[in-house]
Amino acid sequence: MKNHILFPIISCLLFSIQAPGQTLDTIYANDHQVVSLSFSNPIQTGMTGSPSFAFNFNREQADNLGLLQAEKDQESNLLVRTTTGDLYSFNLAYREHLPQLHYFINPDQRLANPFQHSSNGPSAQDCIQKTASTKEEHFTLFCTQLLHKKSSARHSKHQKGIRVKLMDQVYHNDHVFMVFELKNRSTIPYALGQFQLSKVLGTPKRKASYQELPITPLFEFKMPNQIGPSSSVRFVVVYPKFTLNAEQRLQVKVLEAQGSRNLILKLR
Repeated sequence: MKNHILFPIISCLLFSIQAPGQTLDTIYANDHQVVSLSFSNPIQTGMTGSPSFAFNFNREQADNLGLLQAEKDQESNLLVRTTTGDLYSFNLAYREHLPQLHYFINPDQRLANPFQHSSNGPSAQDCIQKTASTKEEHFTLFCTQLLHKKSSARHSKHQKGIRVKLMDQVYHNDHVFMVFELKNRSTIPYALGQFQLSKVLGTPKRKASYQELPITPLFEFKMPNQIGPSSSVRFVVVYPKFTLNAEQRLQVKVLEAQGSRNLILKLR
């Protein structure tokens, strides 16, 4: 996550105080075991107050899991922001024998919003909402420009009267904007059940080594729920910037809701 997005949020938090009656949970870690934290929504940003604690998460693909380790005789804190804009804060402490190795973080544990507008400065929630709104406006503007841009299909797949095309793929800052087109050449409406971009390793024939790693979209622009007969729709999906190793490839899975007109578009 870019500093120009993160710093306004931290600045807002400096003006805030902890909500009355709200206490922070303590998570214990050490240097010879890995402590895992599962959040209800993917992690966007995570940081510790001391380098003696290391909090790692997938920065290329939005994921709900974070891993924590610590050095001896240190105490600190952890601040996590999810892709939904929720903030979580925890005390951190070292312990040789850990009480537990995995924490399921309940949404009720997110920071409450006791802030009111005052002369002391803006509330943290105001800053988060403003940042999220600005980001959504940026996505909307850029997606609109991409849909007006003339482009020819880079990849295409059709089956049973349904065709999916990748029209364009643009890297912008830390995001990947992918322009798709769905065309229904049949006389029956097509209800879209699932549209999933994934990293794929191996082949389905060798199930032991086959993996599909879905890439969670950050924003969908004009994604259709249904395509009418003899109609086509273009839309844009925004993903976090990702990379592929030499053994991975991309694929798009398009599944019909309550139907069998399904497609898999291989992009690499």
